[in-house]
Amino acid sequence: MDQEHTIHQYDADLRRVQTSLLRMGAKVEEILESSMRALVERDVDLARRMIEFDRQINRLEVDIDEACLVLLARRQPMASDLRFITTALKLVVDLERIGDLGVNICERAIELGTDPPLRPYVDLETMGADVRKMVAEALDAFVARDAEQAERVIEEDKKVDARYVQTFRELLTWMMEDPRTIQPATRLQAVAKYLERVGDHATNLAEQVVFMVKGKDIRHLGQLEEVEPFLLARGILFVSTHNAARSQMAEAWARRLLPPGVRVVSAGIRPALEVNPYAVRVMREVDIDLSTRRPKPLSRVAIEDVELLINLSDEKIHVVSDGLMMESWALPDPTTMVGTEQDILDEFRRVRDELRTRIEGLARRSAPTSDGHEEGSDVQEM
Repeated sequence: MDQEHTIHQYDADLRRVQTSLLRMGAKVEEILESSMRALVERDVDLARRMIEFDRQINRLEVDIDEACLVLLARRQPMASDLRFITTALKLVVDLERIGDLGVNICERAIELGTDPPLRPYVDLETMGADVRKMVAEALDAFVARDAEQAERVIEEDKKVDARYVQTFRELLTWMMEDPRTIQPATRLQAVAKYLERVGDHATNLAEQVVFMVKGKDIRHLGQLEEVEPFLLARGILFVSTHNAARSQMAEAWARRLLPPGVRVVSAGIRPALEVNPYAVRVMREVDIDLSTRRPKPLSRVAIEDVELLINLSDEKIHVVSDGLMMESWALPDPTTMVGTEQDILDEFRRVRDELRTRIEGLARRSAPTSDGHEEGSDVQEM
């Protein structure tokens, strides 16, 4: 009887964790919806109420964390239950961060409430609706243990990223046409960035659901398919637009992480005069010094010594060289980020960390197989 009671109690504890997670998710969806409504309707009072409302989300995060840790300590769960609890611990982090981004939107709504209204926020409203849908569907996938629905959420993030780029360009056009719009447009650009980050967190939620259901970690792969290994090139060229941030950080990571003997170089399509100081700053945080580096054009690179060209920009590169392999890692250009200094630093750190993950993937793709030989796969030659 005691054992049966213990099992029933354990099941009830698991259900309470799930119920609390869904309650937290509902509050996160509410703060997203209300923050965007406060922005569009210029409702400063609603924005202030939502800032206070975030405390409920923070409280739930603490409660769920505590409940999960108690379950781990007392019940020592295994298999699917263990994945459920560890997934719950990670989900609350992303949900809490989404709530914080909702607060950030409310803060910008309060600031914009005192500015003359700009044109209708059509793209921002659409972005807001898209990311709310992603969060809701990721939570639905969690409840239903539906990995396929979670994978569809992951694919939706591409649309949000594309709309962010479109919104950024539109706001930049406004600022160029009328300097009086610079301050409010900068605040709206920050809102667009917050929504893009919500999409990233919703993607994280979905990836955790896939792990919970399948026991398969698909984070950092950039796509749902398995990454095929290939023989690591002896000469690698990283190219970005200005060779001022992305490609400089990539070159520095590659020099640190790739095996000895791999020649690494970077260049720009239209090189800047100097390496971006924010890139120098965030790389110094990981003990890499870019302060003496200088951007250089593609024309100064000996292409015949390069076997793999990795394009970090969204521009096409026309390079002719026999046997040259090309890959595209089209990452956001952090030098275009507009916002507070903290916003800009966060964007540079995000790109920095993504580059490290991808270059670590390059190193793994060159790892020996069990029979002692390096693996290889077909890569398109240009």
